[in-house]
Order: sequence, then C-alpha cells, then structure tokens
Amino acid sequence: MCRAGTVVDINLSSTIGPHLEPDQTSGAVAVESNHRYYARRAAEERTAAQRSMTAAAREWHAKLAMQFAARASAALEETASAA
Repeated sequence: MCRAGTVVDINLSSTIGPHLEPDQTSGAVAVESNHRYYARRAAEERTAAQRSMTAAAREWHAKLAMQFAARASAALEETASAA
C-alpha cells in the first residue's frame, strides 16, 4: 500500500515482467530477443487495433502492428544469418 505523497513507479511491472527471468544461480537477467520483443509488440498492437473505439485509433494501431511485424521478421532473418 502506498502512502499519500509517495512516488510510485508505474512502469515497474512492465520493466520486470514475464519476458525478464532472473537466473536462479547467478542472478543474471535473461532478456528476450529482438524477434520475440517485436513479435510480442505486433500482437499487442493488433489487439489494440481490434479494441479501438475510433477508426483513427484502429488505423494507428494497425500501422504500428505492421511496423513491429516487419521488424520481427527482419530480426529473425538477422538472427538466422548470424548463426
């Protein structure tokens, strides 16, 4: 519970989320790959587009979803070519 006047980091839960999992032995944090991040963001934007109340918001979220999907595809190709 927070007292009145205390500062709360509203982004904390998104910073320490299911995509960041601490290693049990070393305590190091494994960060998700670029491909997984962009694919996740594309899915989130597609969902936001479906839930949008206005056509402008729907178009904006759909545009972002396409951009993130393109980045996910590029990141996957980059990973494959590096291997």
